[in-house]
Order: sequence, then structure tokens, then C-alpha cells
Amino acid sequence: MRMAAKVLVVLGCFGVSGPSLADNAFSLGLGVTASEQPFGQGWRALPAPSFSVEYEGYRLATRGPGLAADLVPSRALSLGPLVRYSGGRESDELPAKYQQQADIPASAEVGVSIGSGIPWRVVGVPLPGILTASADLVTTLPGGHETAVFAPSVGWVSPVTDRLTLIGSLGSQWGTEAHMTTFFGVEATPDMGVGAYQPEAGLKNLSLSLIASYQHTERWSTIWLTSVNQYQGDAADSPLVRDTGALNRVFLVWGVTYNGLF
Repeated sequence: MRMAAKVLVVLGCFGVSGPSLADNAFSLGLGVTASEQPFGQGWRALPAPSFSVEYEGYRLATRGPGLAADLVPSRALSLGPLVRYSGGRESDELPAKYQQQADIPASAEVGVSIGSGIPWRVVGVPLPGILTASADLVTTLPGGHETAVFAPSVGWVSPVTDRLTLIGSLGSQWGTEAHMTTFFGVEATPDMGVGAYQPEAGLKNLSLSLIASYQHTERWSTIWLTSVNQYQGDAADSPLVRDTGALNRVFLVWGVTYNGLF
């Protein structure tokens, strides 16, 4: 659900799912996600509702199970706070030999998001569309798993026709040592034949995504997304990943959006 809402926000920010660059606009979206769960837990489908509202260049929008604000009234830059919910992890979601590992508590995450887009021709590249860059930095409030993640990405928004737009994106996540230890570390349980594993801070994963947005009418549009994520570094070396063969994860989204003015 987090990715689905983020996709709808990205589409709205770059004008590929909205009616225009009007100062005062809103969008309502409803979608469904299908994703492989971590550590070989199978597939899960979830609804993905979303909304955004923009007033005189300021914006408030869903960001997964949370909200993000853009406090810079500029088409060249978005910058603002975000807050969202992280569901954590129950030990019984892990393979049997790892179910003595500690639970990860659900957490409220807070942080900041920044993004920008510039036409390729401005940087002297003879390509259509817009080069984009964004980054999120989030950490948790006390009482949660109390770890932080930095997530930069680059993308290319390319109009194919007047109605069809394609968006490619390459993203990554970098975790603090606390984050990597919490989600990928393993405590030794000799009775289950499990040795200790202590990851370090660093690159957690890479993701490659392709989004297609089709504008059916001035008000209605649909999106399709395919994303492949691959664990990297100490995350990929974690026994939780190696023993379950869950190095790669696939994420699929379909959604429909209504755009309006006020």
C-alpha cells in the first residue's frame, strides 16, 4: 500500500494524472496491490486508497499508510514532512527455525521528503520528458523499533502519447546499523541450530520500477506498476534472506484516479 500511494503522488506531482497545473486541485485514488512478502511468506493483496489536495501550490497527500506535505509552492521543488505507520514483524511470520527471534514492534515513522524534476533538454540531453530525483529520510518515534532509513531515487517521466505516460525509476534504501540489525540480524538459538548474525549499516536494497499512466478523460486515469526489489549487502547475506531464497521481491499495482478542481 505504501508504494501504491507513493506512485499516485508522483504521478500527480508531475502532471501525468491530473487535469492541469491548476493551483487548487484534488485527486482521489483507489487501487489494489499484490506483493511478495519478505522471507518466503508468499503473496499478499491489499487495497490502496489515496488522496491529494493542492491549494495555491501547497500540497497534502497520502504516502502509504500516512501523510506527506509539500510546503514549497514551486513546480521545480517539493519539500516537506511525512509521517506514516510501520507494521513491524511478528516472530511467527518467520520460518520455523527463526521463530525464537524477537518481535519487531509496530512504529510511527516521521521524516522529511524532497524531490525535483527537470526536462532532459535543460541539461542538454536530446530526450523527451523529465528527469526526476527524490529522497526520503525517516526515523521512528520512541517506543517503536527506533531505527532510520534513507531512500534516494532517480526516475524518468516520458510521455509516449497525449494519453499514455511511462515512468521508470531506480531506487535504493540505506539502513542505519540499528535498522539492519533489527530487520536482518539474527540472535543465536543453539537448540534450533541458528548462529548469530550481526549486519552493519549500509545499502539495504535496490529497486527497479516501471509505471504506466493512461489518461482516459480529463478527470479519470489509471496506473499500472511493476517493481522488482533486490536485497543488497549485509541484508542479502542475512540468514533470514539466504535460507528462504527471498533475495528478490516483486510488487504489482493497479489503480484508478479521479482528478478535480475547486
